Amino acid sequence: MLIAVLIFSVIVAGAMADLFGKYFIAYRNYILSFSVSIVLTLICVHIIPEIFSYHNPHLGYYLLAGFLLQIVLELLSKGIEHGHVHFHGKVSNSQMGVIFIGLCIHAIIEGMPMFTLEHEHHHLHEHKHVAFTWVYFTAILIHKLPIAVVLMFFLTNIGSSSIKKYALLILFSITTPFGAVFGEEIMHMDLFSNWAPRLLALTTGMLLHITTLLIFEDHHHSNDKYRNVIIIILGIGIGVLLF
Repeated sequence: MLIAVLIFSVIVAGAMADLFGKYFIAYRNYILSFSVSIVLTLICVHIIPEIFSYHNPHLGYYLLAGFLLQIVLELLSKGIEHGHVHFHGKVSNSQMGVIFIGLCIHAIIEGMPMFTLEHEHHHLHEHKHVAFTWVYFTAILIHKLPIAVVLMFFLTNIGSSSIKKYALLILFSITTPFGAVFGEEIMHMDLFSNWAPRLLALTTGMLLHITTLLIFEDHHHSNDKYRNVIIIILGIGIGVLLF
């Protein structure tokens, strides 16, 4: 069910961006600030406590490794994960392919912890009858929807055909579900049987890099900083109330 929701939501977000692009562009920065604030709140309030509830002093290294891994991936993706592409001049098919591959690697990795912790979560979600899988799924979903929008803007701006745009959108929509299934499968291997919290720490580091960079970047480049602060606070408030 979660996989179907994720695939469907990403495709719908991308299609809406293609059909109503001018409306999305006008409010792009506010949408990004709002969504990122929710994701950052879920990370701080739920996901990080879940990681360190394992009392494993080495998990901090995986958190840091995820932060650094995202920096490396952005050498390929040119930063499309955080709302825009750092690329100047005409984009060739090979360059577009490298950007898309970097984005897909990011999406696959962030999907890997999704189904690995449900049977062994430690953070106190039980009192609210919420499995940790739902918390992580919500963070990933809110994170991916703006990326789908930006991906469609990028493909439109470089002159991709409609068939190519929607083919790549559909392919992107299945990357995180693929990562979730792959992550669950490798948990059955002896070598990775205890890697669930490590994968979570790794992907959380990646998300921390994106969310903190986006909040600071969008705020400092915003023409209306007061409105941007209000949107960030609103996003944080909704993130706190979600679970």
